[in-house]
Amino acid sequence: MKATITTGASVLALAIAAPAVAQSISAIDQTGTGNSAAVTQSGSNASDVDQNGTGNSATVSQAGTDAISGIDQTGTANTATTTQTAIDALADVVQNGTDNRSTITQTDASALGTIGAVAEDPEAFVNQQGVNNQSTIAQSNVAGTFNLVAHVNQTGDDSVSDVLQAANGPGFTGTLQATVNQTNGAKSIIAQPATNPGAKNFVANVLQDDSISTVTQTANATTGSNNPAVSAVINQQGGSASNVTQTVNGAGGGDLFASVLQRNGATSTITQTANGLASVTQDAIVDQDGANRSTITQTFDQPASNRFTATVFQRGDDNSSSVTQADFSPGSAGSPDEMLSANVSQTGDGNLSNLTQLNKLATATITQSGNDNIVSALQNGAQLALTVDQTGAGNTSDSWQRGINNRSDVFQAGAGASSVISQNGRSSAIYVDQLFGSDGSNSQVTQTAMPMSVHTRNIARVTQSAAGNGSAITQGGYNGLATVTQSGPGNASAIDQVGTVSLPSGVSNTATVLQSGADNGSQVSQDGAFNTALLEQSGNDNLADVAQTGTGNLSDILQSGSMNTATVTQSSNNNVSNIQQLGTGGTITVTQGF
Repeated sequence: MKATITTGASVLALAIAAPAVAQSISAIDQTGTGNSAAVTQSGSNASDVDQNGTGNSATVSQAGTDAISGIDQTGTANTATTTQTAIDALADVVQNGTDNRSTITQTDASALGTIGAVAEDPEAFVNQQGVNNQSTIAQSNVAGTFNLVAHVNQTGDDSVSDVLQAANGPGFTGTLQATVNQTNGAKSIIAQPATNPGAKNFVANVLQDDSISTVTQTANATTGSNNPAVSAVINQQGGSASNVTQTVNGAGGGDLFASVLQRNGATSTITQTANGLASVTQDAIVDQDGANRSTITQTFDQPASNRFTATVFQRGDDNSSSVTQADFSPGSAGSPDEMLSANVSQTGDGNLSNLTQLNKLATATITQSGNDNIVSALQNGAQLALTVDQTGAGNTSDSWQRGINNRSDVFQAGAGASSVISQNGRSSAIYVDQLFGSDGSNSQVTQTAMPMSVHTRNIARVTQSAAGNGSAITQGGYNGLATVTQSGPGNASAIDQVGTVSLPSGVSNTATVLQSGADNGSQVSQDGAFNTALLEQSGNDNLADVAQTGTGNLSDILQSGSMNTATVTQSSNNNVSNIQQLGTGGTITVTQGF
């Protein structure tokens, strides 16, 4: 039972000392011209209306037990309407300005037996100052309500706040609480419907400056150990906008949590949906500064999804990040879907990151500290890992991973470099390093697994540290190893590997290209098993071509002069070729096998 209201300046200190006595207390104090107040009470109620100004209007209607309302208006043409059909409810409105409007409607009428304890109140507080402030709070439930609380504080220009908390009927609804604090040209709408059974504990906090925020939280999981606990925390400054939508639905529900902190001129949209038997814990955290944009969508559906996290950190200007994590495929009891995680950090300007992860145990870390870099990534499978780090300017990274246990690491520190990765298989790995000075270089790696095979383990390594280099690697079949290192400018390398023998471990075909001169070209083609090709060119304008088919072939080419050409063709098995050219303009052709 309430004794005092201290939330506003309405000086409502109405003591109701005697419990459960039928009494109504109303105190109205009006100063000015054209003020009107209408109070209707029944039960053990209390009301205080205090108006000082001209043309203010206050209407209070209370029914039930211990419904306490206080309205304090100072200024001109303010309107406050409070309607409470309640047991032990509370409403406080303080308005100081002109043409401010506040409407509070609270329906509780708690049936105490449903929760086995004395029900707490809906409670609503509104404090407005400035121009054109509006606040509408509607809090409802009949029977079983436990703590619906809304607090709105608006100071400044053109503020609008609409809070609707509806527990939607009988049963245990937990704690729905919304707090909005706004100033300047802000708008906030918070709606937290909680359809029973078992929905509880929604909290949304918004603090804004010249911003727009919309939070919608809906949960109706069944009772059990994993009932919903949904929370959204938003802190904005500058010309910001944030939209958070969180939906639970399902047996296990989920601890959905979204936190958005935006400073100057950012936009963030977070949508989290957990529909499933055991979906628990989705986290999305966005921290932005500047005219950044971030969109995070996390959707998971039955049966055993667990632990989904996306974190975006942007501190530069005009960056954009979109993270989508979705798990639509059901997992069995022995192999649950779980642990998708994404981490994006962009501290430069004009960077773009787009990531999509679809199924269990995928992790992605994207870091862009340069300017105007682009990352596009798709992962679909299990235990996939992606790391992209771009510190240069104007770099592009495209990574597509499908399958099981694939890994890709991309590091680009030059300017205008590009990396394209495509993996479709099992347990393959790609490492691309385009270092400082690799301006305008490009790397393409494609890995394809054998169908229904568990022994596909292709590995590709590309390192480029000079300008204008190009590398293309294609790996198919079993257990290929391709390594390309280009430290001179204008070099080009192409490797094509097809492994034909399934190995539980180890390496089948091996291709190694080392080019430290300028404008060299090399090509390696391997189709078979246990073939080895080593090409090393340290001069300029050299060409090397190796084609191997069969098993156990070896080719070694060393060219350190200029404008040399070496061509090796090996077919059948166990052929060996060694070539060294140290002069200028030499030509060697080797053909082995049948």
